[in-house]
Amino acid sequence: MATNRTTRRSVAKKERSKTRIGFRTMASGLNQSSDSDLMWGLRNAVESCNDVTKEDLYSDKFVDLLVNDSHVGHVRPDFARALLEHGSLNDDDGYVLFTRSGNNTICLDRENRYKSAEEKTRVVAELFEKMRELALIPGWRNEMFPVVSDAGEICMNVERATASLLGIKAFGVHVNGFVKKNSNVFLWVGTRSKDKQTFPGMLDHLSAGGLPAGMPPTLCAIKELLEEAGVPEKYSEKHVKSVSCVSYRMFYKECVKRDVLFCYDLELEEAFVPKPVDGEVESFELLPIEKVCEIIAFEPGRFKPNCVLVIIDFAIRKGIVTCDMPGYFELVKALRR
Repeated sequence: MATNRTTRRSVAKKERSKTRIGFRTMASGLNQSSDSDLMWGLRNAVESCNDVTKEDLYSDKFVDLLVNDSHVGHVRPDFARALLEHGSLNDDDGYVLFTRSGNNTICLDRENRYKSAEEKTRVVAELFEKMRELALIPGWRNEMFPVVSDAGEICMNVERATASLLGIKAFGVHVNGFVKKNSNVFLWVGTRSKDKQTFPGMLDHLSAGGLPAGMPPTLCAIKELLEEAGVPEKYSEKHVKSVSCVSYRMFYKECVKRDVLFCYDLELEEAFVPKPVDGEVESFELLPIEKVCEIIAFEPGRFKPNCVLVIIDFAIRKGIVTCDMPGYFELVKALRR
């Protein structure tokens, strides 16, 4: 599976290099040919975050996970087997927390012995701690994510490191930190630390982060701005704006990431220079939004994948990508899966 995806992306990259004409800034104008190249590149960047099809989700590549008879996730098969094997609790009757339900489905707490979300959170945490000690859950984060059913019900919370293993819907916040100079828009771009567990050394937003269970998105955005870029809380509280959301469905280490990203804009003063605070970002650079779009379209692999959706949404809202460009409707539609 991974080989096929690598082959497709390699072919796409070769085709891009053959047809690239170049992206001129909006100030100097874009001809129809360069419009097409830009939009083709942007669309491919978005599609790289949406390589999991509905057929994939309901094939033998994943096992459905039910909680309270509600569908919540698409589990990697080997992790599903681990849940079934290690799912016994220390109850006197040997109650098994995860059981098989049908050919390609597993169910949590089939008897609904643990009725509340809090009870389910507690017993699943005990089980996952045991699986962590057996090295079955890598990248432990000590952070809880909500488990949300397809109907929108919060069923329980789980350790963040299990989110992609379980194939649950996860949530995050991304902040477009931008500066206006005359009629031009510049975007602050961070370079991720080479020591990051995920996507080390890649380009990123001014700030972004996963949304922990129980935390409002705007509070999370303000916290991440302070921790990652040194933006004072009072400034963020006054100026950060909730503007949009995007979603995607992609393969990640043979798991499925089903993420919803809440998008924020923060206009910054020209004199302000963000500084790496918590070590997650090595440096920041202020780039014209046109240049950022050019990197996304013509230099695949430079940006952390999910950042491209948020930046393209920003470019659309700022009039850099317009409805006069070919494939505009398809691009906008692809930002939300």
